[in-house]
Amino acid sequence: MHPESDKITVMKTLVKTLILLLFIIVLASCATTSAGDTHIEKKQGQKKLLFEDWKYKGFGQKLPDWVEAAYHNKTDKIIHSDGELNGKELLILRGEGINSDQAERNLELAESGISEEYTFFDSSWVRIDAGEYVALAIYYKETL
Repeated sequence: MHPESDKITVMKTLVKTLILLLFIIVLASCATTSAGDTHIEKKQGQKKLLFEDWKYKGFGQKLPDWVEAAYHNKTDKIIHSDGELNGKELLILRGEGINSDQAERNLELAESGISEEYTFFDSSWVRIDAGEYVALAIYYKETL
């Protein structure tokens, strides 16, 4: 055999091996990314069915317990999720939009009209399955 044909054969084998290694690395990185998303979705349980995204989900934060109840205007469930609100009158404010910024701006407009006797508790935004964004805020006041 010729020394040049041996070099060509070695080079072809080396190139094929490198391509195979790159393919395996790319495949492994894709599997790692999707496994992380699945972990977050499993932790959220049924809430994942209603909400596709929420404030700070990208940082691994779970959906606050009160959000789904506020979305459905269930004040009794909000009170149940946080004992601090027990015995208080709740006010749920809502802003909707095509993105989270617009939903939060619309929520701010709603907040500007509430009485000063209400105290801010918490706020968040969610994206529902239809792609619509909803920003929610809870205010409370002491009952007599």
